[in-house]
Amino acid sequence: MRKSGILCSFIISLGLLLSGCGNSFDYMPDLTEEESRLIAEYAAGILIKHDKYGGKLASDAQIAASDEREAVRLANVEELKALLKEESEEGTDEEQGGEDSQGNDSAQAEQAEAPFEGIAAFCGLEGFQVTYTGHTVCDSYPPADSEELVFAMDAAPGNRLLVLQFMAENTAMEDREFNMLDQNVRFQVSVNEGGMDGVLPNLLLDDLSSYKGVIPAGSSVPLVLIREVAEAEAAAVTTISLSLRNDSASATTLLE
Repeated sequence: MRKSGILCSFIISLGLLLSGCGNSFDYMPDLTEEESRLIAEYAAGILIKHDKYGGKLASDAQIAASDEREAVRLANVEELKALLKEESEEGTDEEQGGEDSQGNDSAQAEQAEAPFEGIAAFCGLEGFQVTYTGHTVCDSYPPADSEELVFAMDAAPGNRLLVLQFMAENTAMEDREFNMLDQNVRFQVSVNEGGMDGVLPNLLLDDLSSYKGVIPAGSSVPLVLIREVAEAEAAAVTTISLSLRNDSASATTLLE
């Protein structure tokens, strides 16, 4: 605190010196505009080095900045990065069934548990029926003998992939677009009555949570949801539950 006061006094004194105010400073030599700028930037650099931004000491990059505005910009960039990281972590915790922050409590309270009437009905996809057909456990998906390996994904060490299989059927009399991409529905999966965990985000062309395509009348398309599970748990899967959540409601169903 004392150091900050001294530094502020130092800056004020320099400002008075540079402005030439008061007869008591008449003995100061005349400075060129460039010399005045260099002295001001040096003083600003000293202040930045010992001051704090957002409760954090200035970084080496900020200390090295000779221009005060650039130092402040760097500090703001670091604050923004930290804020974005915190928001990303909070979002991940929410998706994986973690404890919600106080800011999310009101939003969660507004979400009512709806009776489960089917995936297509919950997602508002009229003319479609989505049926669960089973699961497989593997180390990578799609399988090595698949023709579609552009967006293949592998399980992390110590885990395996639990692939939930579904069939999306167009029950209407005309071709219709099955558009999950714009539904903003989040899927979570519970294995062996454990906690709900979010499905893995991916770029798979047959991912149920993001599939968008026209399905001809009376035709079906196989789709999947994938979650990682520990190897020990994957060896004995007894029950699987699926949770669906959008901005206004949530629903849960027992798949097997």
